[in-house]
Amino acid sequence: MGGAFQRQIGDMVELTPEGEKEIHKYKNNYADATKPLSSKERNWSAWDMGNLWIGMIVSIAVYQVASGLIVSGMSWAQALLTIVLGHTLVMIFAVVLGHFGTKYGLGYPMLSKMVFGSKGTVVPSIVRGVLGCFWFGVQAWIGGQALNAIIGAIIPAWHGLGFKGLFISFLLFWAMNVYIAGSGSSALQKLEKFAAPVLIVLSFIVIIWGGIRSADWSVSKLLSDPSLQGDPSKNFWTLFFPALSSMIAFDGGIALSMADFTKNCKTQKAQAVGQLVGGAPVMTAFISFVGICGTAGAAIVFKEAIWEPAVLVSKFDNPFIVIIFSLFIIMAVLTTNVAANLVPPTNVIATLFAKKVSYKKAALIAAVLALFAQPWNALASAYDLIYNVCGMLGALLGPISGLYLVSYLFEHKTEVDMVDMYKEDGGKYYYSKGFNVPIIIIFVAAMIIIFAGKYIAPLKFIFDNAYVVGSIGAGLAYFIYIKAAKRG
Repeated sequence: MGGAFQRQIGDMVELTPEGEKEIHKYKNNYADATKPLSSKERNWSAWDMGNLWIGMIVSIAVYQVASGLIVSGMSWAQALLTIVLGHTLVMIFAVVLGHFGTKYGLGYPMLSKMVFGSKGTVVPSIVRGVLGCFWFGVQAWIGGQALNAIIGAIIPAWHGLGFKGLFISFLLFWAMNVYIAGSGSSALQKLEKFAAPVLIVLSFIVIIWGGIRSADWSVSKLLSDPSLQGDPSKNFWTLFFPALSSMIAFDGGIALSMADFTKNCKTQKAQAVGQLVGGAPVMTAFISFVGICGTAGAAIVFKEAIWEPAVLVSKFDNPFIVIIFSLFIIMAVLTTNVAANLVPPTNVIATLFAKKVSYKKAALIAAVLALFAQPWNALASAYDLIYNVCGMLGALLGPISGLYLVSYLFEHKTEVDMVDMYKEDGGKYYYSKGFNVPIIIIFVAAMIIIFAGKYIAPLKFIFDNAYVVGSIGAGLAYFIYIKAAKRG
């Protein structure tokens, strides 16, 4: 496909100099932020992809989810099963959508343009951008809490500032994230390489010090603590299905944007193996177990099942402990927040305004938008985070993910015309005046049905399984449309 305009090199497709010249004959969005990476520019191996996932999985968010499920009524074993299963299922989307990035050296915004149309791409791009900005703000607030604890441990008078000190700490941590994101993928790669092993070591410290030590060095005693046995008054299955969907949605945004990272990979094997190994269930189980130990340790020592690690750290009197564990929180949040939350909306803004906004300016704009999320109000409770916030995430991400997967695999059969990809007027991805109308209708209809389930009792099971129902339902509907259109 593409003739002289693109060439196959191994399992990658490159745009030729002739192809680039051809693009500039038309109105296009070809720019530094959107141009495909050549094979020579690819330097990510399976190890780098694995480190990326480890950095994202070994995170405070996953820790809080594990703790949150327990606080919501699950036993530690049920919570562990739910999280691992949800993460394993989301890897299907991550590897398939990551295939696009590696094959063409293009990121999520260009995949979105191919599926939704040159103008229709604004729909999923805005959704993904808003979600990324929201989560970036929330995670930056958690990191700011940890930074505030460190400053307070060194300068006790700092705590006298109250919310002002906390807000200043938040802004400092926010700025650190913006700097790393604005430095590009090379800075992120270096950060992940350094952070991944350190995070694993510090996680073991949490297990040993915060968990087993608090239970007299007995794992069985720790896991037998009443705080980890669940709420017998709650039916497991009524908790399980919405929680499973929420766990998939929790990583769904990362999976959806995986092309933003896999475009840096040397081969398809590198992206697939790196994701499956680095994002394997064992790593998810590991950090979830860290959260379980932290929750049980808090219940034993402080007589309270604390699900927020920054709050747990603040309970200690020893400044050394506060600083060490706060550093763990900062590093865990930093590696996750930049890759999973700030990079996607940055790429969206840089692509939508390719001729006017540089990548660094796009990162700053995305970070400023995150302030409007008022993250200090977002973490109301563990139950709200898992069953409401993640449920709404699933309503948005599920349908989009299913539509992307079906479009890329079955409509386009993984083949892309790179010249047409950059055209803003005309070409095969222009569809109907720039909009892929059928796919937009299916996406909007799926969202309406899922959100209706939140307020209409007989349809509640749809909202409770938002990501699963949305991805399968929307994907199947579009698959049927594709087959019917071909027959017609």
